[in-house]
Formats: sequence, C-alpha cells, structure tokens
Amino acid sequence: MNKTAKIINISNVSGGVGKSTTAIELATYFGMQGKKVLIVDADMQASATDCIGAKGQPLTIKELQTMDEKIESGTNFINVLDECLIENVASDLCEVLDDPDMIEDVIVPTEHMNVSLLPASIRLCQADKNLSDDRTRSAVDRLVCAFENVQDRYDYILIDNSPAQTLVSTNTLLSSDLNIIPVKLDRKSIKGMIVSLKNTITIAKRNKKNVDLKVLFTMVSPRGKTEKNLIPWFRKHMDDMIFQTIIPYQKKPTQDASMMNRQVVLTNTNVGNAYKSLGEEIIALLENKD
Repeated sequence: MNKTAKIINISNVSGGVGKSTTAIELATYFGMQGKKVLIVDADMQASATDCIGAKGQPLTIKELQTMDEKIESGTNFINVLDECLIENVASDLCEVLDDPDMIEDVIVPTEHMNVSLLPASIRLCQADKNLSDDRTRSAVDRLVCAFENVQDRYDYILIDNSPAQTLVSTNTLLSSDLNIIPVKLDRKSIKGMIVSLKNTITIAKRNKKNVDLKVLFTMVSPRGKTEKNLIPWFRKHMDDMIFQTIIPYQKKPTQDASMMNRQVVLTNTNVGNAYKSLGEEIIALLENKD
C-alpha cells in the first residue's frame, strides 16, 4: 500500500493565536520522529517561510557588520534591515495555485530534519484574484490536485494560513484531513473560533468534504482563574472536538526560542513538552484511522 500524507490545516480568522507557531512546532516534532514533513505556507506574511527558510537563521556578526557598512554609507536603516530579513523565494504557493503540476519545482529543503517547505511571499496577495479570474477549472481544488503529485513522499503536510477567508483558504481546507483551530481564551479569539467553525462546516458541506475539526487552546496561563473556569466549560459542551493537550504560556522560553529561531519543541520546557504531547495526540488520532 502506497503511503499517503495526512494533511493538517491550521486556521483561525483571528490573528495572534499561534497558527504559524503550531505549524512549525508540529513539523519540527514530526521530523524528529522520523516522519517526512512538508510545511505549506499559505499566508502572504510568510511567517513560516521566514522562520524555517534560508533567511530564518539568527542574525550573525558578519550580517550585522555588513549592515553597519551599508548604513554608514548612507543607506536608510529600515531599508537595510528589511533587505536583510526579507525572504527571497524564486517561486511560491502562488505559482502552485496557478499550476498544481509545478509543486515539485517550488518545494525547497530546509535545515530542519525531514522537513521541506512550500514557501510563501507577498505575491500571495494576488493569488485570490487570480483564482477568481480563472474560469478554466475549479478554483477550489488546486491544492488537492497539487498534493496528489507529492502525497506519497510525505507522512504529514501541514498548512499555515492567514486569518483572511479567501479562495486560498478554501483550497487549504478542502485539501485537508484535519482542520486545527488554535484559540486563545479571550473574547476576540473565541469569536474567531466561532466564525472559523461556521465557515469550515459550511464550506465542507457545500463541497461534500469530510474534514475532522479540532480546537487547540494556546497561550494558556497556568494560574489564570478564567482559564480554569472556561476550559472545563468548553470541554463539557464540545467534548472530543477539543484536544486534550493545552499549550501553556511561558514567556522566557518562548522569547528565547524566537530570538534564536530555535523551535521550542526542542527544549525541555512546559511549552516544548506540550507541543510534543500534541504531536503524539495527532499521530494517534490520524494514524489509528488507517
């Protein structure tokens, strides 16, 4: 039996809930377990691309010295920093959405064990218009077609989304087996969860697609009274739609990992261990279905 990748979509119309972080941490963990992973960046902000792509490493002394020289020669500081940090990709998801057969040419390796990347760039802001304008074939099944070309090469495909609800996000949803909605326990994020759940159910039903839905609580204060009240309440009414794993908030290890661009799942911290637990929970959930 040929291997078929499990496709995990991570989305929420609310920003700042940990979508990119969850995608990257899970990809890193699965790779550590010997799984072949493709991370797909479907956000024009390209956070995942910037984190694990060629420009994702910490700034070196040599880079700082080079920037100093440019600044001293009269180049604007902001422009110098932007030029250094911007992720330069020759091709990205936009081309794949236009021509699904291009996917093998767009995927790039990363320095992370067993993890490859289908990058994004600012060009993705044009992708939704391109899909809307193209009447030659369905605008919502491009990623389904693209993944058919590579799904035997990976165990997991993880998709990081922007908060926007577009034809791009419809593509990512309809290509997936599992849709994870990360949620912070505040009113804005919970509203985003509600909108995301409704959109997901509506789109899946309209397109006759079965997608598992799971809610992931992120950035949970270990001592917060609100969280202690809310989480049991949500579990009472949503039952197994909520992951058993909760991602806690820990400022220092998260900041340290971010500054060094080192995934927190590689650390022996509460947050790192939580992402390991989440990875195991997802493996059990998806692989037990085979």
